[in-house]
Amino acid sequence: MYLTPEELKSHMYAHIVEEITEGDEQIVLQAIEAAVEEVRSYLRPRYDTDRIFAAEGSERNALVLENTQIVTVWNLIKLSNVETIYEIWKERYDRVIKYLEGVAAGTRTPSLPLLTDEKGEVRIRMRCGSNPKFRHSF
Repeated sequence: MYLTPEELKSHMYAHIVEEITEGDEQIVLQAIEAAVEEVRSYLRPRYDTDRIFAAEGSERNALVLENTQIVTVWNLIKLSNVETIYEIWKERYDRVIKYLEGVAAGTRTPSLPLLTDEKGEVRIRMRCGSNPKFRHSF
């Protein structure tokens, strides 16, 4: 598992998670699973998400882990607003999504394994195009 419920303690107190989920760890696991899939969806076009999310412990990319934790906390906060400041977490969630959109667009480049084909060669989508035709009128 890429992220465990115990690792959420760095972002949300355990007693708050306990109150929100009413002690049901399945809710936390589902929130983690949904967060991993959401972050994965932004990284999938360019990066090898199977390798990224198969990593464990210190092998995980710190920024991807941090972003996944924030999205997980957001998924939990949506259930209840017990002792949490909604605006702060909404701002953090929006910042993570903006960052992930930048990664998906190629304007942000985290140090993650690139997507490769069966031969082990890097697969990168290439965009081709040109500027609109410029016409002179005399």
